[in-house]
Amino acid sequence: MAESFDSVVFVHSLKARRMRITVRPDKRVIVTIPHNGSKQAAEKFLRAQTGWIQKQFQKIDRFAQLEKNPQPDLNIDLRKAQDDLFNRLYALSIQHNLPYRRAAFRCQRTKWGSCSHQNNISLNINMVFLPTELQDYLLLHELLHTKIKNHSRQYWDELNRLTAGRAKEFSQQLKKHKVTRI
Repeated sequence: MAESFDSVVFVHSLKARRMRITVRPDKRVIVTIPHNGSKQAAEKFLRAQTGWIQKQFQKIDRFAQLEKNPQPDLNIDLRKAQDDLFNRLYALSIQHNLPYRRAAFRCQRTKWGSCSHQNNISLNINMVFLPTELQDYLLLHELLHTKIKNHSRQYWDELNRLTAGRAKEFSQQLKKHKVTRI
């Protein structure tokens, strides 16, 4: 089994209480064996975890793809970009009859945006680095939360209608973009 992975290293540890598998970014697989464990038991454990290891390899590959994407232009005029997004948010709000109370930009680590129960919209400042169609998708996504406060089937059907049937496509595209620290 060990030969199906490029590199598997078995390591005995006096401190380990149980067997553990670690997948390194270079796709090296390290199997830690407790001091009283056998290599035969470790190989059996490795075979049982093949699916999990393959998932880790896929995550490493996806991250490598993200790293290959060019870095956004950090010399962008943030004030102008924010004003443009606020103007588009307002226009989409009027166009689709989805009023909001107020909007603000935040430096969020994980979310592209949010909408509170009071219909206050928070947008991630990193949106300025996204393509325009993804920005509009995010704006519509948050605006729709002023009307539907969850991600129910009804919500996704309506978002799909607002995006001309492209909501799922835009959602998938968004996963290819990572948040840039500014």
